[in-house]
Amino acid sequence: MSVLNVVRHILLFTHAVSFLSGRLNARGSNNASKIGFLMSKENQQKNNLLKLISFAEQNFNNSSRGTQVEIEIAVKLFDEYSLYDLVEATCSLVDEGVFAVISPQGSENIADQADILGPLDIPLLSVVATDPQIKKLSRQSLQLLSPVDKHQARAILDLLKFYGWHEVSLVASDTNYGTNAINAFQQLLTLETSTKFSIKSSPFFKGNTEIDKTDILNTLKILKNSLTRVIILICEGKYAKALLEEANNMDMMSPGYVWIVTDAITSNFQALAFDNYFPAYYEGLIGISPLINTKSTDYKAFKGKFLMKEQSLRPESLSAHVTLTYDAIQLVKNVLNDMRYSITPQTANCHQQQPWKSGKLFSSKLRSTPMNGITSFYNFTSEGLRSKAKYDIVNFIAPGQFVNIGRWTSENGLVMYYSKHSHDVQFLGGQTYHPLGSARGLTGEHLRLGVTENAPFAARRKDCVGKMCWEGITPAAIQELAASLNFTYEFIEPEDKLFGTYDKETERWSGLIGDLLSNRIDMIAMDLSVSFERKTYIDFSVSFMDSGISLAVKGQSDKGNVFFFLSPFSSSVWIMVIVSIVMVSLIQSLFNRLSPSGEYGRIVHAMQVCQCAECATRREITIQENVRLKDYEDAECLVDKAKEFNKEDMSLFNAVWIVGAGFVGQAGEAMPTSSSGRFVLFTWWFFVMLMTSLYTANLTAFITLDKIGIKLDNAKDLLSQNRYRWGLLNQSFVESLLNNNIDPEYKKILNGAEKISSIAEGVQRVRDGDFVFIDETPAISYHVMGECDIFYVGGEVQTFDYAFGFPKNSPYTVLINTHLIKLREHGFFDEIWKKWDKTPDHEGCISSNNNSKGVTLTLTNVQGIFLFLSIGIIISVILILLEIIIAAFRDEGDDDHQTFSSKLNKRFKLKIADIKTQWIRQSKRRPTTNKHFPISNQDNFKVAVSNNGYKSSGEDLIGSKKFEFKTGIV
Repeated sequence: MSVLNVVRHILLFTHAVSFLSGRLNARGSNNASKIGFLMSKENQQKNNLLKLISFAEQNFNNSSRGTQVEIEIAVKLFDEYSLYDLVEATCSLVDEGVFAVISPQGSENIADQADILGPLDIPLLSVVATDPQIKKLSRQSLQLLSPVDKHQARAILDLLKFYGWHEVSLVASDTNYGTNAINAFQQLLTLETSTKFSIKSSPFFKGNTEIDKTDILNTLKILKNSLTRVIILICEGKYAKALLEEANNMDMMSPGYVWIVTDAITSNFQALAFDNYFPAYYEGLIGISPLINTKSTDYKAFKGKFLMKEQSLRPESLSAHVTLTYDAIQLVKNVLNDMRYSITPQTANCHQQQPWKSGKLFSSKLRSTPMNGITSFYNFTSEGLRSKAKYDIVNFIAPGQFVNIGRWTSENGLVMYYSKHSHDVQFLGGQTYHPLGSARGLTGEHLRLGVTENAPFAARRKDCVGKMCWEGITPAAIQELAASLNFTYEFIEPEDKLFGTYDKETERWSGLIGDLLSNRIDMIAMDLSVSFERKTYIDFSVSFMDSGISLAVKGQSDKGNVFFFLSPFSSSVWIMVIVSIVMVSLIQSLFNRLSPSGEYGRIVHAMQVCQCAECATRREITIQENVRLKDYEDAECLVDKAKEFNKEDMSLFNAVWIVGAGFVGQAGEAMPTSSSGRFVLFTWWFFVMLMTSLYTANLTAFITLDKIGIKLDNAKDLLSQNRYRWGLLNQSFVESLLNNNIDPEYKKILNGAEKISSIAEGVQRVRDGDFVFIDETPAISYHVMGECDIFYVGGEVQTFDYAFGFPKNSPYTVLINTHLIKLREHGFFDEIWKKWDKTPDHEGCISSNNNSKGVTLTLTNVQGIFLFLSIGIIISVILILLEIIIAAFRDEGDDDHQTFSSKLNKRFKLKIADIKTQWIRQSKRRPTTNKHFPISNQDNFKVAVSNNGYKSSGEDLIGSKKFEFKTGIV
């Protein structure tokens, strides 16, 4: 229990003791069961309620005479603002022996009554209170007949969804009723996920006996400045009258506005009247009212009897709180009748804090007894709260009454009797179509706009005064917005002419942001960069332009570079290309010699296996004269067949030519005939296609950028070179971004940077050469003024947005955002940027100073292409092995080589013999004078002729073994 509650309990107890000192505990002497009715003298429905009490007592006793208990209602009035008077009135009822107390007071007053009656176990039935927080352990006997605040908040929220009103303001009295209702609504919004709502403002005004007009005016000014169009009024009826009157004087009850009032007003709307007259500006109010089932038989019977007895009352006098009071009396009367034989007389004592013995049992019976009252069906939870909530959605119309336009229940939600676009519901100002719920213009508003010199976004004309003296992108945008939203404006420049930085020592902002926070301006109409630090203190509009950080440096194309064409590839790549040409040429020539379908391999193999005498003689001559087998033009047998294609030999020279020519899109005269050789060439051509594509594209980028001589590829290169110095503006947004970047390299760049006082100085340093200026891209682009030798290095380092700045929860944000989006969609900023942008693109420079870049490709960048070439060569090796295998399979066998394995073995031996005798031995080959095979007299081998041919023996092609060659038919 808080200290405040302890103090309050002590006061209540003291007043009770004071009242009861020396007084006897007198009890009523008649046989009727007493019910207490406790009401303040200031209650605006007092007369109607007193008449209802009299009618209820008489009506219930007449209808149950002789069969049920009779009731007697003891009424006590007290001063609402006197705690002593409340204690005296409450204890007087206890002293009279009432079995229960009914009270039509608000939550704050009910809490005090419950603190007195709770310890005595005397039930307290509240007709009006809706604060669920007043229910606690010491108040178990308290029972609430009205639904608690959270149900009403849910009903209002569903109503807002129905009409699409997503921007609202809450205004409330600072009483328990107002604060609790607003808290319930705000808590409900935090749990809402299906629709995004915005509470534009939620001011309180003081609630007391004398309505403070000054406080109400200040509250309404807050609402009007927030541009709110949907306002939820949460207060008692006596405050609503004065507040709505002033709202009308401020033109806030006009078409386009929506006022939603809560049950405290709808249940006592007579408090809004001026001498029984309701002003016309009330017509169109929307309200939430506890449901009254006016179509039920019981309600009609009650209404007829009551108005017949009290003819001075009108039907609209039967408010929800009046009928709920009748139901409360009926509930107590029914329970008294059910328990008339089981409860003891009420003997509680305030002075001695003596509880009623049957009190807890009686309270429990009240909570567990359902009842079909004249308003609706009642059912309570074990805590004494209504288990189901029901509300009428009402609309105030002439001649001064609320009519039902919908219903909300905790079970089924909102059901409106008319469609969203129906003209049957009346809104303020006689409007019959539902308002949009938000302002659509700024008519009558005068905005103070913060600007400072920063071309091309804002620049002041010389010798000029007034808002028209500012030109640039943002003044042009403001002019368009003012025309669309119908507001006037003026430009205000900060004294320090800065955008604004935060000083941690003074905890203050400078520049435009400082002016915004000190209320010197209403909006920053500049290219304000959006950052987390700034967003902590101010709000931003939607982005109207994208930007980033760029590095400007002077190019050196005037010095020339005769080897610029080598720039696309690094030296390691060029070396690998040359190595690849040599390797592929060697492989191509080698495959021609090894492949059985190659020009060389086909002829040599024919010479090696030919069985005629002439072929044998040729083999001997090649050994003696050190010549190549395939150099002889005259041939017979297999040799003639092998040479019938007459293709040019794929020698090493020819291989180098065809491989190298591929880089310039040319083909050599000789072409490989073997599958393996052709696959190698195909792989090579594909490799060449990829490499030339990369080379061409990258060379184009280098030539386009015209950045020859600039040795920087990106911002981080600044840290690994000694040629360039660099700098940025002091206390700028760029400095803040680099300092907060998670990459430590950027902090090193910041630490090594020189601090520049202005953009003009930074650009001039760039013009002077060997200096890199780091700043926002648009600012640099404008100040280079089409200088074609100034370039951006490495693109934008970090991107961000430009937006306007607003104070937190500014009423102008939503409207400005809506129209900024419209301007962007229509291309306004693109067109205005073209007018002010002075980059080389717009000045006809040959080069294009944009953010694309040529990058020298390293071996790492192209390693995949070389890997592809290697895989192609490996596949070619597999192909040549297959060629040899297939050729061996097709070979005709002889006496010694009949099986496939022996023929394959023979092929491999002949290849080895050819390598030894024809490749290695012929390195010092003597020229042959006669290509028609003259037989030397100095033969060192013998030829024996037989009937079947001849037999020759001599050194074989390998030189280590003897071969015998037999004539035969091939």
